[in-house]
Amino acid sequence: MPLSIEDPRNWLGFIPATLKDSPLYSELWEHLKDDAEILALVNLVDKDQPNLVTFFAAVNFLLLGEPHQPLALYYPYLHQNSTPPLSEAYPYFREFVLAHATQLHTLLPSARLQTNETTRCTNLLPAFVLAYRRGGYHPLNMIEIGSSAGLNLLWNRYSYRYSSGLTTEDILVGDRSSPVQIRCELVGPLLPPLPETALPPVASCQGIELIPRNIHNEEDMRWVRAAIWPEECARHQVLDAAISFARQEHVPLHQGDACDLLPALLDGIPQQHTAVVWSSFAVNQGPVEVKEQIERQLREASNRIPIYRVALEFALEKQAEGPRLEWLEYQDGQMVKQELLARCAVHGERMTWLLDGDIL
Repeated sequence: MPLSIEDPRNWLGFIPATLKDSPLYSELWEHLKDDAEILALVNLVDKDQPNLVTFFAAVNFLLLGEPHQPLALYYPYLHQNSTPPLSEAYPYFREFVLAHATQLHTLLPSARLQTNETTRCTNLLPAFVLAYRRGGYHPLNMIEIGSSAGLNLLWNRYSYRYSSGLTTEDILVGDRSSPVQIRCELVGPLLPPLPETALPPVASCQGIELIPRNIHNEEDMRWVRAAIWPEECARHQVLDAAISFARQEHVPLHQGDACDLLPALLDGIPQQHTAVVWSSFAVNQGPVEVKEQIERQLREASNRIPIYRVALEFALEKQAEGPRLEWLEYQDGQMVKQELLARCAVHGERMTWLLDGDIL
């Protein structure tokens, strides 16, 4: 009997299905799930982290530092002109992993899947427009929980292109001259709320991150790159543009536990601003008790000002359904509204808007 993966959060209930977008990862999974030596390493991943993807990211991190290894030929982002058969990849993968077992023993227990996926801003943008409208067209005062390197804090400085079968031309939003150009395919019979002219004004956009990734530190950026799947060269291009752009800007990122920092940041939001607290693939990857404490803090803070919560996450109880864009509204110490806005692709490249009718 092969060793099984310890999986109390049931990550394997849906992660293998998401690997269809990565032929290499799909191929590797078919072999490693019966490989006791490799599974023993996978079991070193923190149980609150998506185990299989975090393990692949840690291997990527090491491989990015050794791009001349034979295994690297199977990673298109490292060797775009190399196309060896994927059926031959696993022996090289296994050899590389076992040769770096000592390093993985050190890395995996503390590894965090801090995917700073800029493309996900295309999914978040309609929810931010919704907050601006429902909040009375006041400037947004925003706090992101789980910001990684803080690249998505600059969402209002990017250029967006949405394609849809409902329109004859792509919908262009944001700063068209921005070096960060992001695309999203809109699927389904509804179009999300998008601004006809300028993006909503942002008074402040701050981030909270327990272990921030420093955009000026190459090792930290290697961790961020390692979270991108091997075949997705376009994501690497967007990430490189976002990193270069952020290095010229001020990214307000606070280091610490959200449960410790969030109350003071909420208390500092002026009443003439619209308060938005948001996360993408962060809160539900932490301990459940942390999420519950954040919810209590939002309810308490809403006694002073209304708070709009935007969450792009896998639902804890419905992970197999894929990422959900949800809206939660807090007023007078209570959660007064909860809506499912959209279903999204894992990396933000597609979105199906679901909220119909009067968005106000």
